[in-house]
Amino acid sequence: MRKSAFIIIVTCIYLFLGCKKDKSTPNGTTGNNGGTTAKGIYADSLFFIQANSALIKPVKTQSGTYSAVPDGLKIDESTGEIDANKSETGLKYKVTFTPTTGNAQTSTVVISGINYEDKIYNLSAGDSIAAPIYNADTKLALPGPGGSNIFDESGGCKNAGIIVNGADAKINLALTVRNQGIDTGATQQVKLAYRMNDNSGKALNGLEIKIYFYRTASEIPQYLTDLIAERKQIIFNTNQVATINPAHTPVLASLTTNAKRPARPRPPCIIVVSR
Repeated sequence: MRKSAFIIIVTCIYLFLGCKKDKSTPNGTTGNNGGTTAKGIYADSLFFIQANSALIKPVKTQSGTYSAVPDGLKIDESTGEIDANKSETGLKYKVTFTPTTGNAQTSTVVISGINYEDKIYNLSAGDSIAAPIYNADTKLALPGPGGSNIFDESGGCKNAGIIVNGADAKINLALTVRNQGIDTGATQQVKLAYRMNDNSGKALNGLEIKIYFYRTASEIPQYLTDLIAERKQIIFNTNQVATINPAHTPVLASLTTNAKRPARPRPPCIIVVSR
């Protein structure tokens, strides 16, 4: 009797621990972001460019169509295959799969890289540094030990007068405006070439950069302020994507009729005013 009771108790403990473990990671998969994510359209939510091919396939082959917002993700509408190397990096996307029959399914996908906040920087208020945002999350630090990342590798930004710190990708806006000697308008658009010490294996990445400078905020063209308002709807954190702010609905309505509005979320809208 004692032996039977002992076996029953051990069995109950084993089952309890097993159930507890299952509940801690429901339908979980550990992917290349180093964390546990719920199963969705893809096996993970974070992907990196690679020196060679970087193709990402859905976990299941299904009949239907795929789409993504914002623009910039290279995705096959029929198969859902994503080409990370041909996508805009440093952005978070919402991928939607609409099956031939049944309900639509959505997943969040981040193509690793850096971006900069769409913002008006005021030099007179000491707002003179544009810091990079890694993997669409303002809380993340750049990967790797100090000095292991390389920014503006080809010197393209430096040659265009855009001053980028080669170690941390921070843009010195005050020095950029001073070096270029521009009074009002915009700098030339140039690619910031960089390599990061992460799962990309330091594959060459890039981001188009363009700095707008005006003496006062009143000089900023309406289409640029509208563009910033639109882009503010994409929340840079790990829990939300393409969150719509009801206050911006009128702005969105006007933007749909503005032929001058850039369709893609690049380059980042960096606007500098002196006062």
